Amino acid sequence: MRKDLLIIIAAFLVVATAWNLLIPPYENLDELEHAEVVRHIAVTGRLPVHGEAEAAGFHVRQEASQPPLYHLLAAGWSRLWDLPTAPHAPRPVPDDVIECGPSDTFYNKATWARNPAQERFPWSGPLRTLHALRLFSTLLQVATVTGVWGLARRAFPHSPVPFLATTLVAFNPQFLLIAADVNNDNAIIPLATWGLVLAYDLWATGPTLRRVLGFGVVSGLAGLSKLSGLGLLGLGGLALLVRAGQHKLPWRDLVKWSVLMALPVLLLVAPWMVRNVRLYGDPTALAPMLEKVGRRTYPIAFSEITPMVLSYWGQIPCSFYPRALYWPYLALMAGGLAGLAAGWRHFTRRQRAALSLSAVWFAVIVLAWLRWDAITPATGGRLLFPAIAALALLLAAGWHALHPRSARIWAALLPIWAGVTLFAGPVRIFAPPPRLPATAQPPNPLTVTFGDDIALRGYEARAFEPYLTCAPTTARDNHPALDVTLYWQATRPVSENLTLALQLVSPVPGETDLRLNYYHWPGHGNLPTSAWPVGPLLRDRYILPLPESAAPTQAWALQVALVDDATGVRRQTYANGTPAGDAVRLTTLRIAGHAPRPPAWHNAATPVQFGQGAQLQDARVEATDAGWHVSLFWESLAPF
Repeated sequence: MRKDLLIIIAAFLVVATAWNLLIPPYENLDELEHAEVVRHIAVTGRLPVHGEAEAAGFHVRQEASQPPLYHLLAAGWSRLWDLPTAPHAPRPVPDDVIECGPSDTFYNKATWARNPAQERFPWSGPLRTLHALRLFSTLLQVATVTGVWGLARRAFPHSPVPFLATTLVAFNPQFLLIAADVNNDNAIIPLATWGLVLAYDLWATGPTLRRVLGFGVVSGLAGLSKLSGLGLLGLGGLALLVRAGQHKLPWRDLVKWSVLMALPVLLLVAPWMVRNVRLYGDPTALAPMLEKVGRRTYPIAFSEITPMVLSYWGQIPCSFYPRALYWPYLALMAGGLAGLAAGWRHFTRRQRAALSLSAVWFAVIVLAWLRWDAITPATGGRLLFPAIAALALLLAAGWHALHPRSARIWAALLPIWAGVTLFAGPVRIFAPPPRLPATAQPPNPLTVTFGDDIALRGYEARAFEPYLTCAPTTARDNHPALDVTLYWQATRPVSENLTLALQLVSPVPGETDLRLNYYHWPGHGNLPTSAWPVGPLLRDRYILPLPESAAPTQAWALQVALVDDATGVRRQTYANGTPAGDAVRLTTLRIAGHAPRPPAWHNAATPVQFGQGAQLQDARVEATDAGWHVSLFWESLAPF
């Protein structure tokens, strides 16, 4: 069985390293702020103080007053390897070109300006530090994986439950994201996991001096990682209380063990709390943090459960993943909980003890989250990860109760699905446009330039109905979509960041009606123009669902413009060196829309067909003081 654990750890390290390499810099959960707290400690040798740290140029924001254990350890790691201490200073993407939250596409989810060419190995400067700190987080989470195995093995020593419980944690996409993140969750999660293991030992085998003091140290270190870690002290007290009731321990012994358990917690956490009182007048230091993140001004809604459950399994800061990726995890949860309820009476006394303690700890963390969510909006599933081992054991035991073979099947599927999630989620979301050789011949060749440094060499464009085609799209059923590919080329270095305006406009002269206005950075937001390589063609493809509109089926002109972010002015375009306005009209597309209601004019001369393309269905002629008013109702029979 030890061999199985080593295989899981090795696979976890491989997959977590893939997340480390493929998630763009700082596109992880609060990564910039935590990295800056670590840098502050590595540079100054002191914990940051709100206000002072920011004034000194450290972008710590709300994380300055977080419990410091992770940051202290990470700063030690940074000094051990003599990592660069240059500021982590990425440039934010303008708010108006980011598409955070649910949308019809997975484009424009990057929140920091990128240059993919500079993100490649070998790294230098802040990027080398960032990836090294991500690796440190991954190594810390090996302790979590080992702890889950240890907990499950204690209660289910000769079954597939340890294997499934451990893979449930090791290959949870959100856990992998955290394990490849510079974030203090990477300290609280392993400590809370081992705190649960030690609490079970107190319950199952009874207190000893070494066991009680060890639990107290782990609880104190957990409290120094995140405030929710202090809940371990209550869990240990419950384990002692149940043990005392089952074995009739004298109350004096119970008091003695409780004091010995609490003493390390007090010694470890008290200095930090005293510092907080002196600096902020608040032992928890939550007050200055809430000044940065803001307090909730509206009640908790039942609708917050859905994003909480989904983000427990996977989410980047700006977006969820395609919904299809979540169905196996939802099925896994439903089946595991059903099996747990159905098979409870078949578990042994020792197994029930482990499952009951896990359920209590999970409930404690859920209550801690609800309290925090009531103070400031926080629906991130990672906030439940201090109890990730508890939920994994409950679900694994449930599936084992349903059928032992099902547990093995899930254990084999989870690593595969984690890989699928990585490539269908983050890799797809953050992929820059592919490069083609400068000599490539794109379709519909153009000789159009925007200014003197960007050329549009060709394009492909079509409008289609998703339900009539098997083309890959994120468009909603029964709504038309636009499929456009632009072939760009930087003819020399581009200094500005330009926004792409991809529009469907009315082709009628003088009309300004818009059917679509896609206004974001090129490359799905992953390759700003200032990072474009000189020479190669960039194949920039978009599949854009068209919003609902009352417009009839008609022709729309597809045009492209580039807008300077700093000035809001469109780039001048040139066709064969001749000025051609501030937008390039590529083609005209027939877009399906709403058919107008036929009028009831009943003109005797209609209907009449004109060739094969159009039919005049009805007409009305009215005399007015200003002249004749003629209304015609046409039907398009075929494209002209």
